[in-house]
Amino acid sequence: MARAAINVIGATGATYDFVTSGTGLITSSRESAGVYHITGCLGMVPFPPEDDGWGYTVNQVDSRADVETEFTGGVLKVTVTKDGKPCDLKHMITLHILVPDAPMLEVYPGTSDPEPVPYS
Repeated sequence: MARAAINVIGATGATYDFVTSGTGLITSSRESAGVYHITGCLGMVPFPPEDDGWGYTVNQVDSRADVETEFTGGVLKVTVTKDGKPCDLKHMITLHILVPDAPMLEVYPGTSDPEPVPYS
């Protein structure tokens, strides 16, 4: 498994940025107030001592929000509440997730560089 960081916009649930060395189609969506679904991932990177995962981060404007994550049936569900009530993030959340490994590329021994061709 490879790691990835995905940013999900609070108002729409859209993927803002996705960084990984893995592969696969990762999508995010807002299902209802404060509920976001991420598909195509393999869950969150575990926290130490199992692994070196850091979970998630939210923008400072959302620092009082409570965040819970649950991975079942191939869907990572992120639930955000404030004062016990569902609420959308004002900015975005960054999630540290697991994704499938990228396929190994076979490297074949190369030949020498071709001779440059002069301009005519």
